[in-house]
Amino acid sequence: MQTPVLSFLALLLATAGGAALTPTEWQHRQTVNVPEPGLTKITLPAATFDAAKPDLSDLRLLDPGGREIPYFLDRDLSSVSPEPRRDLAPKSFRSTPNGDTTELLIETGTGDRIDAIDLKTPAPYFLKAAHVEISSDGLSWESLGPTVPVFRQLGAEQLRLSLNQRTAAFVRVTLDDLRSRHVDFSGANLLTAPALAAPPTLAPLGTRITRRDEFAGETVLTVTLDGRHVPLAGLTYNVTDPLFMRRVVVSIRDVSGAVSRERSIGSGTIYRVALDGAPARTQLDVPLDFTPSTRELLVHIQNGDSPPLTVDGVEAEIHPVNLLFNAAAAGNYTLLSGNPQATHARYDLAVFSGEMRAASANLVMPGHVEDMPDYHVRESLAEPPLPDVPLTGAPLDTEAWMGRKPIQILRAGVQELELDPEALAKSLPDGADLRVLRDGKQIPYVLERTALSRSLALTPSIDQDPRRPNLSVWQIKLPQAGLPIQRLLLTTTTPLFQRQFRLFEKRSTPDGQTVEVPLASGPWSRTPEPGAPETKAFAFSNRLQGDTIWIESDNGDNPAISLGPCQVVYPVVRLVFKVADTDGFTLAYGNKSAASPQYDLSLVAERLLTASRNPAHTGSGKQAGPQGSVTGLNGGYLFWGALALVVAVLLAVVAKLLPRPPAA
Repeated sequence: MQTPVLSFLALLLATAGGAALTPTEWQHRQTVNVPEPGLTKITLPAATFDAAKPDLSDLRLLDPGGREIPYFLDRDLSSVSPEPRRDLAPKSFRSTPNGDTTELLIETGTGDRIDAIDLKTPAPYFLKAAHVEISSDGLSWESLGPTVPVFRQLGAEQLRLSLNQRTAAFVRVTLDDLRSRHVDFSGANLLTAPALAAPPTLAPLGTRITRRDEFAGETVLTVTLDGRHVPLAGLTYNVTDPLFMRRVVVSIRDVSGAVSRERSIGSGTIYRVALDGAPARTQLDVPLDFTPSTRELLVHIQNGDSPPLTVDGVEAEIHPVNLLFNAAAAGNYTLLSGNPQATHARYDLAVFSGEMRAASANLVMPGHVEDMPDYHVRESLAEPPLPDVPLTGAPLDTEAWMGRKPIQILRAGVQELELDPEALAKSLPDGADLRVLRDGKQIPYVLERTALSRSLALTPSIDQDPRRPNLSVWQIKLPQAGLPIQRLLLTTTTPLFQRQFRLFEKRSTPDGQTVEVPLASGPWSRTPEPGAPETKAFAFSNRLQGDTIWIESDNGDNPAISLGPCQVVYPVVRLVFKVADTDGFTLAYGNKSAASPQYDLSLVAERLLTASRNPAHTGSGKQAGPQGSVTGLNGGYLFWGALALVVAVLLAVVAKLLPRPPAA
C-alpha cells in the first residue's frame, strides 16, 4: 500500500507535462542541478527575486528535456496561524506611588496567552527600570526576570514589556523612582500571542550602506539590498556606541506623477541602556513586513541634539520562499524568470501543500541568473517600451537670471543636486526659476522637496536697549539674506526660568519707516531636574527677507538668562536629473519673473526618482545683473568689450573738442 507522500508524488509524475511555452519569451534563466530524482526544494536566492516579477507569477520550471513541470511555492508561513495578534484593554489598571517606587497592578481579564503589555503615559521624557511579575490569584507572584528599561526620549520610546506568551490573571510592574521623579501611567494594552506551531524561520539577505548623510538632528543611511522584490522581515543595526536611544524610520521613495515622496514601511526604537550598574540592555533590530520594488531603502535615525551614532553596518532578514517540485530524473533543470506578460501558472498542487511541506525533500541551489539568448517579447502581447529619460531640453536665454553656479558631477547617470543656502535664498519660493544648463540648453529635472532639513550653527549677540532694562534682546546674523528658515533652535545653560519669547525681523517700508515683522513666538521654561531639555525650537510663521533675526524676552524682575550657540534649520530641496557626461553643467537661479519649466518627464519620473542616485554639488558662483556678463552670461564679453571701445572713442572726441592751452 502506498504512503500518502508516494501517492501525491505519483500524481505529480502524471501531471508533469505542462502546457508548451517558448523559453525565449523569458529574459532570465538559472540552471538547477538535481543530483537524484524525487521531491526537490529550492530556496529562492535574492537574485531570483530581483529577476522575477514582484509576485513571482512569472516563474516557470523546465525539466532536462525542456518541458514545463509543475511546482508549488511555499512561503514558509505554515508556522503562523491566520489568527492575528489581538490588542485588548485590561479588566482593571491601578497605579500606586510607594516611596521610591511606583506599582502598576493590571488585572488582565483574559485566559489567553499574553505576548506583551504596552504601557500608556503622557510623560514626554523619562528613563526607568521596570520589574515584571505575574500571578494567577493576585497573592503569589512569579518574577519574569531582571529589570528592563522603559523610557521615552526625543521620539524614541520603549514602553513594551514582554510576558513571554504566558497566561496571567494579574501582572505587577514595579518602577524604580529612586533617581528620577515619579511618572504617571494612565493605562496599558494587552497584546495576546498568536498561535505558533514553531518560530518562523528567517533567512539572511546581503546589504551594504552605500551612502550616509547628516542632516539637522537626523542621520539618513541609504541601504542597498542584494535584490528587489524580497519579502523583508527586519533590519538589524550594528551600532558600537556604548549607550544610546534612537527612533528609526525605514522608508522607500514613492512617486506619484512627477512628485517624489518618502513612504514609511516600518519604524521602531533601537537602544543600549544600562540601569543601576547592571549589564546594558540592547535592542538593535526593527521588524518589517514589506516587499520593496527597488533595491534601496532609506533609514532615518533621529538623533535630536545627540551626536550621530557609529553604524558599522546593517543586516537584513527575509521570509524565505521555497519552490517545491518533483524531479522525475536527475539532470539539469531550468528556472525561468523575467516575463512581464506572464501570469500565475495554475497547477493542481495546492491541495497537496501540507504533504509537500511535511515530506523530506532534496535541497538544491540554483545557479547564477543568466540572460536568455534570443530573448524576445511575444508580438501579440508586446507593449511599446517606455521612453528613456530625456537628457536635453530646449535652449534658454539666461540674461534675466541673476545667479549662476557650476555643478560638480563625478559620475554619469542619475544625479541628485541639493540646493545650497545661497541658491535656496535667491531663488523663488516655489523653485520656478531653477534651471540646469549645458551649452545653452536646459537639462530636464524633477524638483524634489523632502522632509529633511539642514542646520547652520550661529552665535547670538546681545543687543541690549538701555531704555528697556527689563528686556533681553539678541540678534543673529545669517550668512545669507532670505534663507527660508523653518525653525530656530535656542540653547541655554540657565537652570531655572520661565519666559515668553518673541522672534522678529526689521523691514523697511517704501516710505522709509522700519517695521517689526513677527517670525515666531512662544513660552520657554526650564527646571533644574535631570534630563530637562536645554533647547527650545521656535517654528517660523513668515519667510525671512533679510539677514538678521531679532530675539526678545521680557525678564520682569528676574535676572536675564544666557543664550548659547543656536541653530537655524532650513529645508532640503533637490533637483534630480540624468546626464551622460560630467562636464559643463551649470545651475541658474534668481529670476523673479520666471515660470516653472514644463518638461516631458511624466512618463519616466518614476524610473528617474526611484533609480540609484549620484550626489552632485554646486561650486562657487557669482552674481550678475540683466545684460551682465560677470558670470559669463550670453554676450557678456562682447558687451563689455564694446562698452570699453565706446568709452575710448568718446574720450578721444572730448579731448579734440576741448580748447588748447595758449602757447608759452
